[in-house]
Amino acid sequence: MNWQGITIGTNNEAVEAIAYILISAGADGVQIEEKAIVYVTAYYENNEHLATVVAGIESRIQHLKNIGINVSPGTVTLQNVSQTDWEDNWKQYYHSQRITRHLTVVPSWETFKPKQTEEKPIIMDPKLAFGTGTHETTRLMMQALESVVRGGESMIDVGTGSGVLAVAAKQLGVRSVLATDIDEMSTVVARENLKLNPIANDIKVVMSDLLVNVETEPVDLIVANILADVIERLIPQTIPMLKTNGYFLVSGIYDAIAPHIEEQLDFNGYTIIQKSQMGDWHSYIAQLKGSE
Repeated sequence: MNWQGITIGTNNEAVEAIAYILISAGADGVQIEEKAIVYVTAYYENNEHLATVVAGIESRIQHLKNIGINVSPGTVTLQNVSQTDWEDNWKQYYHSQRITRHLTVVPSWETFKPKQTEEKPIIMDPKLAFGTGTHETTRLMMQALESVVRGGESMIDVGTGSGVLAVAAKQLGVRSVLATDIDEMSTVVARENLKLNPIANDIKVVMSDLLVNVETEPVDLIVANILADVIERLIPQTIPMLKTNGYFLVSGIYDAIAPHIEEQLDFNGYTIIQKSQMGDWHSYIAQLKGSE
């Protein structure tokens, strides 16, 4: 199997946004090389879907320009990479990381050795899906989960990607999780990762465009770590899917769009209980107004 390395030439202002675009387009992670120009590189399988992936990346970079983010020079270059080189590069880049007090993300090729009894592993072989636990948005969501989970909850993980948040929720004590993703490859990868985590074997994974046609009783929690422009469409869909006093945990929101997302949460009847920020990225714990 061959891979393509996609490198974006940009500057420090746009690094986080570019990294998020590459990861959400299916990369395991990014490599950042700072010279006169900052080069952000990610790897994708060289198959019939690659042209669509590249076109999507270029479109999202143009969107950043349209909303006033300086991505200059904004160059996009591709380079062939062998399977062996890709595996070696990624395994050097991706190691076990303690994300929160309780949660440590562990690549499937490493052995987990807890340092404290309360430390719980999330075993990941992320392949081509977003969510290794290393990106700021995923870290923010795990921290938010730790803040609200008390044990025994039901949850929907919208845009599950690699399944990392679904596994995290189970490790924290969530009773049942339904995971959704619009991308078929992501659902396949998520199911494979769930098999690596015995505690997560009962999680159901379905293909869906956000919550469209998702059939379930109202749940205690909905989590979404996805692109901000999709979050705006998701917000009204969450309301009938939440129990009274239910929480909506959301991230994937960069500085420029955060005020608008806050307005949309308020407009749709949510109270923001907690705001968090890591770098240029924001997350929210929101609860329906009138809840106690």
